[in-house]
Amino acid sequence: MTASPCATATDRVAALETVLGDPADPLNPLGDAAVLAADRRGELPPGAESLLGSFGLDAEFVPLDLGGRLTDVATAAELLRAVSRRDLALARGYGSASLLAAQFVWAYGSPGQRRDTARLLLGGGKLATGAYSSHGLAVVPRGGTARWQLEGSLPALVNAPRAAGFVTAARHPADGGESVLLIRREDLPPGAVRECSPDEADAPRRIPAGSLEFRGWPVPERSFVGPPGHGFPATVRVLEATRTLGPSMALGCADTALRAALRAVLTAEGGVRRITSRSTRRAVVSQFADLLVADCVLLVATRSLYLRPGPSSIWTAAARCLVPRLLQQSTGDLRAVLGAHLLREDGGYGTFRKHLRDLAEVPPGSVGDSRALSTLLPHLATLARRSWTAADGGGIDELFLPGGPLPPLDLGRLDGATTVDPLAGMLAGAHDPTGVGTGPTPTALRLRLRELGGQLAGLRQECRRLPEHDPAAVANARGYAHAERYTLLVAAAACLGVWQSARRRPDAGFLADPSWLTVALGRISLRLGLPVAAPAPGSREEEALLSEAVRRCRENRSLDLYDTVLGSADPGRRGG
Repeated sequence: MTASPCATATDRVAALETVLGDPADPLNPLGDAAVLAADRRGELPPGAESLLGSFGLDAEFVPLDLGGRLTDVATAAELLRAVSRRDLALARGYGSASLLAAQFVWAYGSPGQRRDTARLLLGGGKLATGAYSSHGLAVVPRGGTARWQLEGSLPALVNAPRAAGFVTAARHPADGGESVLLIRREDLPPGAVRECSPDEADAPRRIPAGSLEFRGWPVPERSFVGPPGHGFPATVRVLEATRTLGPSMALGCADTALRAALRAVLTAEGGVRRITSRSTRRAVVSQFADLLVADCVLLVATRSLYLRPGPSSIWTAAARCLVPRLLQQSTGDLRAVLGAHLLREDGGYGTFRKHLRDLAEVPPGSVGDSRALSTLLPHLATLARRSWTAADGGGIDELFLPGGPLPPLDLGRLDGATTVDPLAGMLAGAHDPTGVGTGPTPTALRLRLRELGGQLAGLRQECRRLPEHDPAAVANARGYAHAERYTLLVAAAACLGVWQSARRRPDAGFLADPSWLTVALGRISLRLGLPVAAPAPGSREEEALLSEAVRRCRENRSLDLYDTVLGSADPGRRGG
């Protein structure tokens, strides 16, 4: 079963879900049991890549004008999230590594490079990339026929042992520039690719990985993507455009971990409809709320690339920094729920442990967090002086619509320069949302919004003291702390926007309920150091989130914003 390039993202995900099958089916080659068995053997699920090839997932990485189905990175991320719900390593090895590498070629490659790369991917070939770091390679002048030669190495590239092509960045030491290179495997000198052993620290589990090494290799002119020495802007823009891809796949992994834990709890309680343990109820509600927070941030950040490219760099950086850490922490907290049974293999326990391990390997780890925070630092002083007020909030309703239409991506507009932040500004005037009525939940919601508006005002006051246009002066512990606070406030504003958008849609269902927003904002406030109590046992907020999580688990639906039917061609209910 494949999907037409004209099909909506919902239909394409549903078609892929049919191919992936029911994760709870013990006979499904991509079900939880089969994936867990392959994980124990240290390999990808047998036949899984052939199954994805039969769907034509490779075509989702190739633009329409080159014979593929790639319309936008947001849809590609949704498809890879569906694969990640089964196996994060499979999604990385089959999909994200090639997709990231290809983005450089689609945006900046010559017509010949674009055609060759499309032919490679549509034929089932793989790409490997080290373009996120140019420190290992250097392009230096060379005498003779070839003008340049390549020196240095890159470690543990996903897909390297089987890749038909490599996209890498390389420094130009003489002028401080950078080049992007598309290297064909047949052009490589003997011994340039060395396969990494599973014991090497930087090699990801179960994915073929290898290092690239060059010693005076003459670089063919056709290998340069764009002019030599002018690749740095291309690298910055492509990495920004794909910055949310890894966190989105991580969310699929965390989704399965929560479902596995919830199924284990429901089975332990004899299949009853009501979970009786207070600590278990609290943990499930907290993790479900954190999943929704993460997906709200990812939704806004990814759509902003197309709809609000000016401030998209700060929002995608916030998502890259916050989402993996949030998911790793909250999923880890579920270990206490499973208790002494955690080491069991049946009943979802093994699946939970497997996905928890996978989450810990989401690339590029603490280095990526620091890089994302560094992207935010230069903007804090400017935004504090010129934005973060009620006058700047709003006007960005299209960012909050899951599955909404998107225009073509224009990488040239991703210049990283912005002086207005309408997303964070939403918190400045949101202390009294209309239409929520009276009672404990609306009262708690208004309190959360007032507190978060106060946090934004406090951050604005502190960042106004920072020097503008001097990144080095804020690259310290205090500056990074401000940046981390900002990511949490962005998350709160994203949740508020998704809820407000849902209330305007007649079919929004659960997402229009203020209960999830109240709990989600409470979780954010806790991370900001505010004294927030968990939802009271039996409260409306707790019951609403717990019953929704249990319903989705029983009906085999995803636990993110999209409420996707798993293993079925029926798109079901989307967006809550």
